[in-house]
Amino acid sequence: MEAALLTRDSAHRCRSDSVVSTSSASSRKSGLWGILDASPPTPQRTPFLRRLLRSSSSFEESVRQDVCSPGFIPPSSSSSSSSSRSKLRHIVEEMVTTEREYVRSLRYIIHHYFPEMERADLPQDLRGKRSVIFGNLEKLLDFHSQFFLRELEACWKHPLRAPHCFLRHEQFSLYALYSKNKPKSDALFCLTSDLGKQLELGDKMDLSSYLLKPVQRMSKYALLLSDLTKEVGGTQEAELTALQDATNMVKFQLRHGNDLLAMDAIRESGFSGSVA
Repeated sequence: MEAALLTRDSAHRCRSDSVVSTSSASSRKSGLWGILDASPPTPQRTPFLRRLLRSSSSFEESVRQDVCSPGFIPPSSSSSSSSSRSKLRHIVEEMVTTEREYVRSLRYIIHHYFPEMERADLPQDLRGKRSVIFGNLEKLLDFHSQFFLRELEACWKHPLRAPHCFLRHEQFSLYALYSKNKPKSDALFCLTSDLGKQLELGDKMDLSSYLLKPVQRMSKYALLLSDLTKEVGGTQEAELTALQDATNMVKFQLRHGNDLLAMDAIRESGFSGSVA
């Protein structure tokens, strides 16, 4: 009987231990461990929520692509760039407009004053001296009317092509020769007067003023090219180099005319020695 009681007691303890073990496991699941292991419930996406998420995702992707694009320009930079382009177009527009006026002036001289050199009552000292008075004006007109003006007009919408119009032509060397001849023209011009022709034409400008226009035009080119250079960004290296080269070329031709004139003066003075 004692053995039976021991067996029953042992069985009771086993059942109690099993209950405690089960209860402990249940407590762990419902306690801290249960909180850590439990997965949050998946929210149910309504059609409106799905559309909103897709719209947000598309917008973010669009912004990312725009910002990463090589051509992306921040708003402030874009505004500055637009202003610079507007100034460039304005400068080239002035260059084209004044070029047309310059070509008209050259034509005006040739049309109205060249025939005067053929008059029967022309003073003897001026006969056969048309090339001395007018220099190479005809060649300048041919170059500007047939080539240079047309090329500048093509740059109206592409301002930074303008310097290449200067660099591709050797005819700008005509200006150094014109400047070299100018003092001889002035000296010979003193022997006559164009007042009669000026009154006949009703012109406010006399011939001597017209004959200054080629020299003034080269100085104008230098100023306009310098203005273009100021509006070109430092990152546009090729365009900046072309503008600087064109400006230097124009200034060189202006100086070269004076250099040729000085050389003529030295030759006429009979100087043939060497500088010590």
